[in-house]
Amino acid sequence: MTIHPPGKIGRYTLWLSPVVIVVVGFVAAIPWLKQQDDALVLALTAAASIFVMGYALFISHRLQRQLDEVQIASAGFASSRGWVWGANATVVLLLLPPVTNWLIDLVNTLSTGSPDTPDRGAVHLALFLGLILVVLMQLVAVIVASAIWQRRMEGPGEPS
Repeated sequence: MTIHPPGKIGRYTLWLSPVVIVVVGFVAAIPWLKQQDDALVLALTAAASIFVMGYALFISHRLQRQLDEVQIASAGFASSRGWVWGANATVVLLLLPPVTNWLIDLVNTLSTGSPDTPDRGAVHLALFLGLILVVLMQLVAVIVASAIWQRRMEGPGEPS
């Protein structure tokens, strides 16, 4: 019996499977975590977050091995500009009263069931959602910066 190596999609699926397993496992464990001590929940949350971030860093370095110099420069430009632009865009969004009021109501409703009743869980959820918002805005800014780099490198001549 011959063994067929996985294709490109199969490799990407295998590379991303640890992150999916950790996230799905963490979400599935939420009912159990609600019954545990706050210290254990914070420790497990920190461990899962550190694993996912570290593994994402490992995968990004692994995928950069096959890039040429121009593609590496594009990624460097996008990441160096995108993180700052994304963080600034998040600050501007959070300065807008409608966005801030909507986020506060959302967090209170998800935590306590009422938009007018906050508690400690609402504060933790707000911090978590705030970090997610920063990362998503940085992702959008990195994509935009990468597109800007690609447009600049094409120049007025024929594309290569």
